[in-house]
Amino acid sequence: MMLRPRDIRIGESVLRVPVYFPSVSSVKTALSIFEYTSVLSAMQMNQFLVSAFDIHFSDTDQQQRIQDKITEASNNGATVLMDSGNYESYWHRKKENWLQADYHRMLSETACSFAFGYDEQTPPDDFLGHVKLIVERQKQDQDINAKTPIIPIVHGKMEALSRLCAKIVDETGIVMIAVPERCLGKGIFARARAVSEIRSALNATGRYVALHLLGTGNPISLAIYTLAGADSFDGLEWCQTVVDHETATLFHFSHADFFQKQTKWGDMTVDFYPRTLAHNLEFYRMWMERLSQYVHAGQGVEFCKRHFPNRIYSICEDALRWRV
Repeated sequence: MMLRPRDIRIGESVLRVPVYFPSVSSVKTALSIFEYTSVLSAMQMNQFLVSAFDIHFSDTDQQQRIQDKITEASNNGATVLMDSGNYESYWHRKKENWLQADYHRMLSETACSFAFGYDEQTPPDDFLGHVKLIVERQKQDQDINAKTPIIPIVHGKMEALSRLCAKIVDETGIVMIAVPERCLGKGIFARARAVSEIRSALNATGRYVALHLLGTGNPISLAIYTLAGADSFDGLEWCQTVVDHETATLFHFSHADFFQKQTKWGDMTVDFYPRTLAHNLEFYRMWMERLSQYVHAGQGVEFCKRHFPNRIYSICEDALRWRV
């Protein structure tokens, strides 16, 4: 079996894996894009994700402020991952107003460390046609900005994902490939098995290629998918919910009052929203650091046993045949 490296290099960025990118989005969130990036910068997060769509559709003043904040974070050593924006275009019903050319403008103007390619969410059914589309899009995006590595996103049916990912890796020579979590199956265990299949297919290419899961921010899911073979994740849970540090479970954002004593932020005279976001970010930083330590020591299952609620761990142990 191919060993997972401790670090992966993408362009000029070196990431300790597994890694979680808190996502910044205008969809189903309470604050502005600038406010979220400001909190992430103030918390000195080593990495985060922004949407090209949200930057593009901000007014001129806000757009400049957001890009200045991204540049500031990059200059301070943060890895800034830019998303294609197709998630936001779907929810804002602006798919016809968000074209690859618009994405290319943001790609050329934004100081991101690397970026996801302009993805096709309804790809062709035939295998070779699907591969050709992604390979061509990846080249088109990469030609716009040679300094910013482009990571393709693969949408498709679960049963085809492993073959698609391996073929695209062979065709492009990329160091990371991305798959939306929702494409992996319906339940957590079906999805974990799909991740394992993709990991096996990627390893069969003869080199280690990082696997990113889009839309994954539940702490327990992060650990399960890491053990299955995923390396990198992004999600909105950090700004849509509040995490209980003791159980690693998520609650409604308004329930933060129940957990404010778990971090130093609860005793500070800080507004409710930034206080709760800081509470969440502190958890994710510690969770991913511990998970990385355990995984690279060959003790990933032990991490889950120690940190999952007992009932959840017991079910995982049976379903995934975990052994400490």
